[in-house]
Amino acid sequence: MSLFKNYSKDSESIFKNEIALDPSFTPRGKIEFRENENQYIADCIKPLLHRRNGKNLIIFGPPGIGKTLACKKVKEALEEETNEISVFYINLWKKNTQHKITLELCEQLDYKFTHNKSSEELLRIVKQKINQNSAVFIFDEADKAESLELLYQLTEDIYRKTIIMITNDKNWIYKLDPRLKSRIMPDSLEFRPYKKDEIKSILKSRVQLAFNQSIIEQKAMELIIDKTEEATDIRIGLFLLRESAFIAESSSSKQIKNEHVEKAISKLADFKKPIELDKDEEKIMEIVDKNPNKTTNEIFMIYQNADEQNKSQRTFLRKINNLEKANLIKLEEVQGIQGRSYKVKKLSEF
Repeated sequence: MSLFKNYSKDSESIFKNEIALDPSFTPRGKIEFRENENQYIADCIKPLLHRRNGKNLIIFGPPGIGKTLACKKVKEALEEETNEISVFYINLWKKNTQHKITLELCEQLDYKFTHNKSSEELLRIVKQKINQNSAVFIFDEADKAESLELLYQLTEDIYRKTIIMITNDKNWIYKLDPRLKSRIMPDSLEFRPYKKDEIKSILKSRVQLAFNQSIIEQKAMELIIDKTEEATDIRIGLFLLRESAFIAESSSSKQIKNEHVEKAISKLADFKKPIELDKDEEKIMEIVDKNPNKTTNEIFMIYQNADEQNKSQRTFLRKINNLEKANLIKLEEVQGIQGRSYKVKKLSEF
């Protein structure tokens, strides 16, 4: 029996445009309920249109509320307006070292001769090319970078620029190196979570783009909206719409029903797969769990005493950094007699 017996090129699909349910999809026109934020970002960039230095900006807020989409929309509008401002978007979760960031800048500048050149050589070439115009740098997941030394160099050596940094961590600005913070002098912009009626409008717009008419039952749609509001993450709603449609199609249904959404909800655990930790990271998380509100130095002493191998503080701090990047802990700056230190808190405590 053929595995594709019930498949036919002529059979009608629930989907009209599945791409509209992708989190990275950028709808045409304005972004709903983010007009003020978009204008604020644009205002930071506007001085560049007059060949003056722009304002730097840190954008923060929880995941899945449109921070990246808003910046990409501004990028799109700016590129339509002028070709005298180069716009670079880089996700620092994927390009998390200075060399990777520099190579990505070369790629976006269409500079191909990177082989056998050091990061310093490439960065010098990048600066020369970028300084022919003004520039906007959008660094997404900025808190995930291993080093932000490159930002310091861009601030020093690029004549006219706006640097935009996107993060989920509202306290990240306080953790920046004082030397870098004093150079960048960033403004800040908070993205608030969407309200329920806003979630409803956004998801209904995506439904119109993704599916044929009257494809989803009202009760099923309300369930998806409720789950999205609960998660405060539009990506959850997009996942449920897409997965529910797949489940409906697999059962030869022409409509997405409540039962299909329920099955999709059961798969949310797979959508949010747990992060794999090594033995040291698991041990640190166990110590943090049993010792709330301790500083990194105090956690390190407990960690070191519990481990016969006597791990170095450098290794410990690298593990702490990995846990923070994975959004499992937060480091809260505190001032003490011995100067600045960081209190370690589990994410669930926030």
